[in-house]
Amino acid sequence: MSRNVLGLLVVLTLVGCTTAAHSKGASAQSIALQPGDVSGLVKCAGSGDIQTVIGRAKSSDQVAASQYAAEWEQWRTQGATEAYYAAYGQTATDCDALSTIGTGAPTGGLIAGLVVKFKDQAIAARTYRADSTLLGFGPKDITFIQLVGGSVMTGSGTGLGPESVVGSGYVSGATYYFAFWQKKVVDSFFIAYDMPSAVAEGATHRVNQRMNL
Repeated sequence: MSRNVLGLLVVLTLVGCTTAAHSKGASAQSIALQPGDVSGLVKCAGSGDIQTVIGRAKSSDQVAASQYAAEWEQWRTQGATEAYYAAYGQTATDCDALSTIGTGAPTGGLIAGLVVKFKDQAIAARTYRADSTLLGFGPKDITFIQLVGGSVMTGSGTGLGPESVVGSGYVSGATYYFAFWQKKVVDSFFIAYDMPSAVAEGATHRVNQRMNL
């Protein structure tokens, strides 16, 4: 084999490896909410990948765990490959509102997000349009905003792309903010309770920027 042919094979092999590595893209965890997105908040202990979240739920709420597991199995069947849930509160007590040991609504602010990756963009878009529910995230949140007279925006006007919906409202002295959107091979779900709009919107757009990777 000539040096030129051998050199060409080496180059093609390196290009192939680089393409494969690039196509893998960012993980759901690296796209999800990060400490820098919500400076000053405490990351909730309940955060983690989907399997970890389901496993924790088994020890505190078997019914919820079974529901989460069934939902995730359905999403996996439809083409989901990984999911990561991240939540942050002003205090650890606020985080407790997300679990069965909580006493209800948090006394301070709370932000939670779920990022789901799919095998390809077409599946991600189809799942987004299907209004499916996972870990409690889903269309009921936007329906809630509509019922209390809040504002809802869909499409490119949200700043999150054509496949997106954002809602906000004020109920019983607390503000609510929701955002659900799809970009490339990722679906993202975001909820903020009693947080300044600049913080909630800023965190949403930083997650959105990472979805471009």
